[in-house]
Amino acid sequence: MKIAIQTLGCKVNQSESAAIEGLLRKNKFEVVKHDSNPDVCIINTCTVTAKSDYQSRQLIRRAVKSGARVIATGCYTQLKADDLSKIDGLSLMIGNSEKANIIEHVKKLSTKNRSSSTINPPESPLVYQPYYSKRSRAFLKIQDGCNFSCSYCTVPFARGRSRSLQPDDVLLSVNKLFNSGYREIVLTGIHIGAYGRDMRPSHALIDIVKKIVSSFPDLRLRLSSIEPQEFDKDILSLMKDGNVCRHLHIPLQSGSDRILKLMNRGYTRQSYAQLINSILTAYPDVAIGADIIAGFPGESDEDFQDTVKFVNDLPLSYFHIFPYSKRPGTQAAIFDDQVDEDVKKERVKILLDMSRKKKYNYMAKNIHQNLDVIVEKQSEKGGIYKVLSDNYLKIDVKSDNMTPGQRLRIRVISLTGETLRGKAID
Repeated sequence: MKIAIQTLGCKVNQSESAAIEGLLRKNKFEVVKHDSNPDVCIINTCTVTAKSDYQSRQLIRRAVKSGARVIATGCYTQLKADDLSKIDGLSLMIGNSEKANIIEHVKKLSTKNRSSSTINPPESPLVYQPYYSKRSRAFLKIQDGCNFSCSYCTVPFARGRSRSLQPDDVLLSVNKLFNSGYREIVLTGIHIGAYGRDMRPSHALIDIVKKIVSSFPDLRLRLSSIEPQEFDKDILSLMKDGNVCRHLHIPLQSGSDRILKLMNRGYTRQSYAQLINSILTAYPDVAIGADIIAGFPGESDEDFQDTVKFVNDLPLSYFHIFPYSKRPGTQAAIFDDQVDEDVKKERVKILLDMSRKKKYNYMAKNIHQNLDVIVEKQSEKGGIYKVLSDNYLKIDVKSDNMTPGQRLRIRVISLTGETLRGKAID
């Protein structure tokens, strides 16, 4: 049986799709691309915005139209199974907790013609799973769920409360990935800063990171997004030693204290600025990114200008900008003063322009620097390889003999437009 997997959304979804592929291959299924006439297509959906809802539905409809039997899973499926049940031809819907049982569902699917669904509460414990990916870097999910209650977000409903992968299973997973040739592993989760707090006795993210570093000195770790309240500065010493990538992503969402309070974010712009500045005072070369939501309900022109000035003054390397998307069932969905869509678009454009300038300045700062990189792929032009540095810069390197996944040192030699170029260090 030929099976295709298509994934929308965050690195957690990407990691889960890689685990699904690992399970399928272990059980002798043939995993193919979605355009290779699969018998079954698994769509791993996302619901973080209305746009991702739409994209999820479109992927499902296209897969159905191709003639494949279609399994929908992921966060949109978890929360909106009733919506998806209206799509003719959808064979099966399974919730997030059932991804680990994908083999059982595929086997049942092959013997049934009628559509069905299994949407259980998203509270299943995390367990070790095989992993397969053609990517040059591996995404390892060590935590799932969220105990926060941000007023705009449905993730806690789709993912349940925070729970963590046991340290022994984390180390087993890392060992398997390292022995498979991966030299960078991205530790992912909905809130990786909460890793281990659900255990008894409790653990912390820094504990498992130190264990990985001591056990695998030739591996580099990248940490996915960490909330400002959950950041442990002890991580910085591991960056200094080169074991953890000099790259952090610390969500901001707004530079207005009034809006942060409405969002129920649990910190102020002052505390956020103090954290960012303290990190960069100690380690000036660390790349720091952030998320920002534009057009949150009630965001006035003054609130937006507070955000613009705040992020302009902060030494961030880049930021991701999202127009606020009303999510049914959240507090913010019923707030008064919903912001006009055209106003949102204009605010997004302003912030995107700022982010490009921040990113360019950070790129220019790295000219003539020696960087630790992972080879991602060979360019279509031939002789040029795309590499990713530990501080999250994409660089073109000319070479005849690089291998995707290879880790090496390069020197950045130029910046043309938005393209960095480098050369391997002998």
